[in-house]
Amino acid sequence: MRIFNILLASAAMAAAAAATPAFAQDSTFTGPRIEANVGYDSVHADDHVAATPNSIDAARLGIAAGYDVGIGKVVTIGVEGGIGWALGDGRSYTSGATTVTADTGRDIDVSLRVGARVAPRTLVYAKGGWANSEFHGTVKTGATSVSARSDEDGWRIGLGVEQMLGEHVYAKAEYRYTDYGDDVTRHQALVGIGYRF
Repeated sequence: MRIFNILLASAAMAAAAAATPAFAQDSTFTGPRIEANVGYDSVHADDHVAATPNSIDAARLGIAAGYDVGIGKVVTIGVEGGIGWALGDGRSYTSGATTVTADTGRDIDVSLRVGARVAPRTLVYAKGGWANSEFHGTVKTGATSVSARSDEDGWRIGLGVEQMLGEHVYAKAEYRYTDYGDDVTRHQALVGIGYRF
């Protein structure tokens, strides 16, 4: 009986030791973080005029910061704010002596995020929030040029996956959809690298 008790106690200690790393992993996707991201950006505007371009496609470069907390051992919730810039010269079209150019400027967003750990170092998440983006337009006829700038608010949703590469460094892939109203929408596909403190 004494040997049985020693074996039982040893098994209990081994189980506790084995469970400790798993419990420590609960903090893998929590706390403050910063990241840089890059990807594809496409704005669509249905202006119902066949002669005008209805999309602006560009590369996008951005940064973001967030904070996440754990709920149990699987779910995390958090907040995130980011800013990005489309890289490129926008889109132009010419009709007679008139040339119209449209492009985008900075793009900012603030979102709530809910994630679920699907593996010890892999998090799948959904996000939703507010976005504000710059749009620029120029109309040039001969030597005369008129420019305009507009800030547009919209709602943004997204889905993504985050993979821990080490104790603090992570990689991510994310798709975002934004609706500004008036038939103007935006699609973004991003990859990023970040650091959790």
